[in-house]
Amino acid sequence: MLWSLTKWNQKLSSNRLVRWWLRMTVLDRFIMVITVNIVYVIASFFAFSFWLVNFLAHMLVEGAVSGPLSNYLGEEVVSGGSFILGFMNFNSAIIIFFEVIFSIAVWAFTIFFVIDIIWDFIVTRNDLRNLTAKNNIILATRGEYVGGYPQLPHSRFVYLIISGTQKNPYLGIMLPSLQKKEFQVPLLDVTGAKSGIDDKFGKPGIFNISSTGITPSIWKGYRSILNVEYTSAGRKYQVELGSFLRGNDEVQQWKNFLTCTQSEADTGKVPYGQWKSLPKKKKK
Repeated sequence: MLWSLTKWNQKLSSNRLVRWWLRMTVLDRFIMVITVNIVYVIASFFAFSFWLVNFLAHMLVEGAVSGPLSNYLGEEVVSGGSFILGFMNFNSAIIIFFEVIFSIAVWAFTIFFVIDIIWDFIVTRNDLRNLTAKNNIILATRGEYVGGYPQLPHSRFVYLIISGTQKNPYLGIMLPSLQKKEFQVPLLDVTGAKSGIDDKFGKPGIFNISSTGITPSIWKGYRSILNVEYTSAGRKYQVELGSFLRGNDEVQQWKNFLTCTQSEADTGKVPYGQWKSLPKKKKK
């Protein structure tokens, strides 16, 4: 749900808290919700215990101040007792107020967690199915653009696609705003031009795919990052992509698909097994 609410706005989608939430796996979020609820139960237990002690003390003081003993205590003691009663009433009100606020916040967070999972499972995956249903898209997912593209200075979550034609495939970075924008990382460079800088980094179109591990997840091991190196206009760039919707296994799948797409463009041979080839020509 958070993705659907923020993906239309560049400023919101690049917000650190938004990216932090989307970066977490379902397990990360589940453990966080459970932890928050455990803290809530413990805090509520102590709050109730303090309120109960305060309530019992209030009854004793009120009985002493307002009962028959008040005639023997004197005005100063009765006045002090009244002040203590007022302070106890204030404490009870504060405890109840914060308990209500805390309860609303915890329940709202838990409900948001459940709705967000269901929304991601239905809406986001439906968007990806619609993308992959197109003739010129092999694979699509949601992932985090970490950095490295020369025209994208801000990290944010995006839709990633493998698209193009057999002779000119590319990795697409789609920003799902009201006016959709797509940035292309070429898997092959069809110009064949060379320069001194090109010689330094290899022929235009030299393309390297690798994956590394980072640890943004508090709860479990390493999380993979997909590194895509390519040359464009005589310069070398490395685009980093991570936090794929379906986790580390999908990162490995994308690495394989990108390699096979490039190989099919180079050799014309269809990769083994279940495979969807890009169209030979771009539709006009």
